[in-house]
Amino acid sequence: MSRALATAIDQLARSLGFAGQLVLLFMVVTICYDVVMRYVFVAPTTWSLEVNTFLIVFLAVIPAADALRADAQLRISFLADRLPLAARRGLHGLSCLLGIGFCAVMVWRSGLMTLQALQYDERMSTTLGTPMAVPYVLLPVGFGVLGLAFLARLRQPVAPEPASADPRQQL
Repeated sequence: MSRALATAIDQLARSLGFAGQLVLLFMVVTICYDVVMRYVFVAPTTWSLEVNTFLIVFLAVIPAADALRADAQLRISFLADRLPLAARRGLHGLSCLLGIGFCAVMVWRSGLMTLQALQYDERMSTTLGTPMAVPYVLLPVGFGVLGLAFLARLRQPVAPEPASADPRQQL
């Protein structure tokens, strides 16, 4: 993979991470608005719950590539940190390839689900009647970019042996 492509993937992931921050801010504002309308003015909104439910899907998948890029995901590295460098490199490559494979399956299946929702004009049975293809399309987009982020992560070097936290072992 070229350096320019890796940089483009990195910028795309950063942009989607920023979009996730904006969506989270929008959700806070609209939920607070709905609470005030519901309990102060006794006039709840008809759209807030539905819109924010779909935005949770957005938050679950769209910023995922940025979390991977920033190495901000949760992981248990107790055993992996104790492996020799060659084994950690192999584990890193394997985890990236498994991530790419998982994302490929998710893009494929969620893409089919989105196309089916478009084909049959599936809609929410609410007052908004939101087409189901709108939230569904977030899945192949998010997992597609996450798969690209795993691909770019393959190029990243694995850190050498971590320094011991015990100062007596550093002697």
